[in-house]
Parts: sequence; C-alpha cells; structure tokens
Amino acid sequence: MPPAWFDTRRTTSTGESDGSVVGISLGTSGVVLSPSASSVVDREGVVDSVCDATGGYLPLACTLNAAKVTDTFARLLGVDHAEMERLALAAPPDASPPVLVAYLDGERTPRRPDAVGVLGNITTSITREELALAAYRGVVTGLQVCLGALERAGVVTDGAVVVNGGGARSLAYRQVIADALDRPILRRDAPEASARGACVQAAAVLDGGTVADLARRWRPRDLDAVEPRPARPRPLDTADTAGLYERLAAVAERP
Repeated sequence: MPPAWFDTRRTTSTGESDGSVVGISLGTSGVVLSPSASSVVDREGVVDSVCDATGGYLPLACTLNAAKVTDTFARLLGVDHAEMERLALAAPPDASPPVLVAYLDGERTPRRPDAVGVLGNITTSITREELALAAYRGVVTGLQVCLGALERAGVVTDGAVVVNGGGARSLAYRQVIADALDRPILRRDAPEASARGACVQAAAVLDGGTVADLARRWRPRDLDAVEPRPARPRPLDTADTAGLYERLAAVAERP
C-alpha cells in the first residue's frame, strides 16, 4: 500500500500535471514516487503503479534499507542521531570517497533478498566523518536506483522533490539527497503526514468535494528547502563511481 501522505502531497505542488512532484519517504525503508494521470506498466517489474485517492496513479519503487542503515552506523560509531548528522556534514569533499552498498537486510529494489551490505574504497586514512557520510550516501544511492526505475518506466520526475517521514527531519539526509540529485529538496509542514492524508480523504467525503480540491485548500506551508552544495561527491555521479558501486553490488549478492 502506498504512503497515505502522498494523497495530500500530490496537490501540494504548484500544479496537477504528471510529475508535478517527486515524493521521497524516508523511514525504516524508503519510497520514491511521482503522480501520473495514467497507469504505468514497468516491464522490469520494479515499479508498482497503484491507484491514488484523486483518481490518478502513484507509480512507486521501494527500498528496504533507509533510516535503519544510518541508525546502524550511528551505533557502530557510538554516537546519537545529532552527532551522526554532524559527522556526515563535516566530511570534506573527496574525489574518491568510501562507497556503501546498503543492502544490510537484503533489498527489494533491485530484488536481492539474500544480499548483504558491502563497504568499499576504504583506506587506513578513513575518518569517522567519511564513514558517517558513506552511510547516508549508501541509502541515497538506493533511492537514486528507485528514481531511475521510475524514469525508465516513463514516469515524469522533473517536478519539485518533497521529502517526508522520520528521516526527513535529518538535515544530513536532505543535504545528501540534494547533492545526489543536484536539485533543491523541500520539506513541508506535515509532521504526521499519513494522518493528514487520511484526514483529507475523510473531510472530502463530509464536504462533498474531491480529495484533490480539498488537498489544495489544505496545502501545508513549506518549512525549508535545502540546496545542493558545490564540489561535493554525488552518488553514481561519475563513471568510476558507478562502476565501483556495480562491482560492490555484485559482491553483495550472496549465492
């Protein structure tokens, strides 16, 4: 079942056209989706095209490993969430950073149920800051894989990028996503967004109107926008990085 919050999120952007917004939900797992007026058929079998409450569709792709990955690395580093963020954001620009394939508990996109996490490209000079950043980047690279699956299925993904879920409270996550996509990342004032989406649907029934119209009237305000940083390594940004990630991903696939 898709996140209920996106029934509201679909109409919080400036328009109602296909791809008007790209939603990224950051919880224990991750979801990337974008509204579409018509159903999408993905011959790769990665994108689920589910119905939404406004009469359209929500093509989406999911990853099993999101915020729990950074939780795990915070535990290994012996730090809390705030210090984990500080470490990741303090990591210096590096042309050859550590690379994490974050299949810690197997993976859904791509379908690798028996895979494990793999950390590569490390040397004796690795720092705590670089290791923390690698954890965030590993998660975000997985989200990029989901976004790429949507695009290959013909979904329009050039709209505003809105993040939600518990992980969206993390500046480190929002910054690393902005760096990876080279696009601003928006956060809106809907801390209990699933409940908000349910309220919009219920209120539309009582009001006798449509979910889309009511969601536009109840659109939450923008809290902030995080811009991509210059001179920061981006996941899958270069052929070398993409090639290394693919080789490590092959190692992650246990027989």
